[in-house]
Amino acid sequence: MTSKLINLTFLFLSMVVFSQKNEFGIFAGGSNYIGDIGSTTYINPSSYAIGFMYRKNFNKRISARAKVNYVNIVGNDSKSSVLFRKARNKYFENTILDIGLGIDFNFLDFNLTESSFQMSPYFSTGISYLNFDNYKDTPVANIIPLDNNQSIAIPITLGYKIKPNNNLIYAIEVTANHSFTDNIDGSIDNAFGSSLSNDWYVYSGITITYIFGKKICCRNY
Repeated sequence: MTSKLINLTFLFLSMVVFSQKNEFGIFAGGSNYIGDIGSTTYINPSSYAIGFMYRKNFNKRISARAKVNYVNIVGNDSKSSVLFRKARNKYFENTILDIGLGIDFNFLDFNLTESSFQMSPYFSTGISYLNFDNYKDTPVANIIPLDNNQSIAIPITLGYKIKPNNNLIYAIEVTANHSFTDNIDGSIDNAFGSSLSNDWYVYSGITITYIFGKKICCRNY
């Protein structure tokens, strides 16, 4: 009985850990911020975002993802359509280290173990930890970082992915992140802007992930 239990446990762990349900890859794209400085357009890339991601596929529709992104954001009142912001003419630049966990849902069946062409739109959400700089509000050339700050954000992702072969998945996605801070732009430390809403940041781009793990014969997950 003990031997049978050990064998079943090993089989289960092999299926979970080594099965061909894993992906690891990169993300690259553009970023923008929505807050107290600059443009209020939600998808308006003005800087860059890069990162890594891991995805664990549980079945054809549901998967978990882990991500680490480095997001550069810029706010520039001269690019705003709001007249008082143009007249104020503030500017800032900041970087965000974004570490997150989430759940993906495929709207169509997406089977990693099949060699045929696969495609599906998908939705993802979860929670992210943010690390970013506080800074002193000075002329652009003399921005002085003060210290680090931390917060969390809720990401909302819409994307579309394809699997043209056995090894790679390509996707295009847009992620809007609702943060739990109003200070990514330094508006609290420097006493300007409105405290009625927190900052958002958005990154949009492409992901390329590599499928890995031992393929389980005759198993349709």
